[in-house]
Amino acid sequence: MGSRLRGAFRADRGRPQDSRAHGQTERTAVRANRCGKRARLDSIHVNRKSAVIGATAIILSSVLLLSLAWGLQHAALANPPVLGKVAPKLAIQTAAGDQVRVWEMHGKPVVLNFWASWCATCIEEGQVLADAASANPNVAYVGADNQDTASGFAAFEARHPHVYPAGPIVAGSYQSYGVAGLPATFFIDRNGVVVASFTGPLDSRTLDHYLALIAQ
Repeated sequence: MGSRLRGAFRADRGRPQDSRAHGQTERTAVRANRCGKRARLDSIHVNRKSAVIGATAIILSSVLLLSLAWGLQHAALANPPVLGKVAPKLAIQTAAGDQVRVWEMHGKPVVLNFWASWCATCIEEGQVLADAASANPNVAYVGADNQDTASGFAAFEARHPHVYPAGPIVAGSYQSYGVAGLPATFFIDRNGVVVASFTGPLDSRTLDHYLALIAQ
């Protein structure tokens, strides 16, 4: 009887040992599970960080490329191939049917303005050029309508008539002047040499600056 009790006691004493071992196993599993979750979270964090870095790199590259393209275009517009050279031959035909040839205006400064009826900013500078033409009779103003239609030109003249000769190009081309955008204005001195150019709508102050260059 005593031996049975002792055996049972020993067996009972063995059970808590199994429970502790089981508890240790559970704690080990919990730790492993936590480590696994932490590893997954770290992996997600790394992936997100990599994605952010990649997106940032793409954005910066795009900005740099756009800046480079703008710089190259700006340089081309600021320094057209005709600067310092005799103005290429160009003629326009007015609504009345008269031809005006720029190359025949030597001896008088010329303001040659490239425009089009569909160019909104051309309308903005129209009054500036009209006022300057009226105030400076010693300077010839010519408006060269390009990449336009006959109906577009006629409608524009009906709404915003030029006070100086203007019309479609009938001889020469805007490409020969290196025009890359409208409006574009070229300032030609009395010797027929292109002294300066400006791309974009002119205001009166800017126009006066360029007029001073060809009035010399």
